[in-house]
Amino acid sequence: MLLEQVKAIDKNRFKPYIVTILPNPKTNVLDRMPKDVEYWELTRFYKLWKFLKQEKIDAVVTSLFDANLYGRLAAILARVPVILSSEVNVYENKRKWQIIADRILAKFTKKILVSSNEVLDFTLKQESLPRSKFELNFNAIPLRLGEVKRNRNQVLNKLGLPGDKIYIVTAGSLTPQKGQKYLIDAVYEMKQRGVAGFEVLIFGKGILKDELSSQIQNLNLAREIKFMGIALIEEIMAIADIFTLPSLWEGLSIALLEAMDARCPIVATKVSGTTEALKDEESALLVEPGDANHLAEALKHVLNDRNLREKLAEKAKIEVDRFSIEKNVRVIENLL
Repeated sequence: MLLEQVKAIDKNRFKPYIVTILPNPKTNVLDRMPKDVEYWELTRFYKLWKFLKQEKIDAVVTSLFDANLYGRLAAILARVPVILSSEVNVYENKRKWQIIADRILAKFTKKILVSSNEVLDFTLKQESLPRSKFELNFNAIPLRLGEVKRNRNQVLNKLGLPGDKIYIVTAGSLTPQKGQKYLIDAVYEMKQRGVAGFEVLIFGKGILKDELSSQIQNLNLAREIKFMGIALIEEIMAIADIFTLPSLWEGLSIALLEAMDARCPIVATKVSGTTEALKDEESALLVEPGDANHLAEALKHVLNDRNLREKLAEKAKIEVDRFSIEKNVRVIENLL
């Protein structure tokens, strides 16, 4: 999203820099870096402070805890006039020292951008800050995936997947937050009920890969579920006949917005952000987080009803217009 923000920002008014404070030698971020935007990898605090001071930076916008901490601290010491930070998720496991640090740094922060109303409510209570300190700015995407379904057969051939199945797709890091464990349990329930003709594709990587693989083997679901690793979002959404997001918590999932934009029928959990982007039984089927039985029932319902799939997909496509990257960037530009 950060890369899309700097692409969309008005270059006649602003000169954006992208700075990372952690090394990123193995990601594909640099391959997608806009050519008219300077990129700096400043992994030492002194270099970050020196960069902000020497370049006479007018504003710093930080995202995620490490950047919010070190980026704001460096900006304060470099006397940067405008500091904005971002909270994109509900962080129930923040340590006390992290909460105290955020509370102190908030005094020097013009606005804290929050990705959903639930993130807003949670953060202002957790950090005991006034409502005026926050600015609601939903996570956003470039709306460019509306026609990707045309490439379904081509992508299936590339990935070596047969074209005669309905593919239930999820995409996200393999971590407890994303709830893939409950999706696997839901698939087991569907299989026990005799539901067939589908396959689940899990895109992403993360610390739970081995644990989830063992779960699949123990439940004898190797034919029903495949790990697909990392792929282009255009390819993921092209073959997602049904997109599911079984997260236990979220801010506002970028993958969810991309599925909406790509006209995917969606089954997701009732978590922050998701319930603001989608309406149950209108633009998606929403279930309680951690409820594999409910998830199985919803997936079965969408799987067996083509008209419902088409209705949900079209409604979701209409709703996603509220989450364009252009609207997100205008909020930031106005604050700056």
